[in-house]
Amino acid sequence: MVFVCACAPAPGAPSFRLVVVGAALASPADQHLTSRQVLAKAARLRTADEFRTTVRRGVRCGRPTLVLHMLRTDNPPSRAGFVVSKAVGNAVRRNRVKRQLRHLVAARLNQTPFAVDVVVRALPQHGRLADDLAAAWTTTTKKLAAA
Repeated sequence: MVFVCACAPAPGAPSFRLVVVGAALASPADQHLTSRQVLAKAARLRTADEFRTTVRRGVRCGRPTLVLHMLRTDNPPSRAGFVVSKAVGNAVRRNRVKRQLRHLVAARLNQTPFAVDVVVRALPQHGRLADDLAAAWTTTTKKLAAA
């Protein structure tokens, strides 16, 4: 007769932690891109000067849920930055808006025919971010292409 301690996993059986980790890796959520994969470090505006230059010198297009500033640049890759103030909502709401915008902008940055710096400022108005971003993006890229 073999005695096995109840606090240790049975010999040959995977531990609970290994099973859970294996299940987590196969979940549908892991098939989506993470925020780091969506917008690479090189594709982000990081300093206040970069934001300031884009906002002051770029083309502006406002919509009910956001304001888009876009500046054509000579050096690729295209970069994006986001401004979401406390007027938008609590931390959960602000972070959700940033994630949505990051995902939407990352898809469009690669489709732009020239290198751009983009600043997206979210407004407190609730609505369809995707529709407003698509309309603003089209308008600003047309303005930049014509200039």
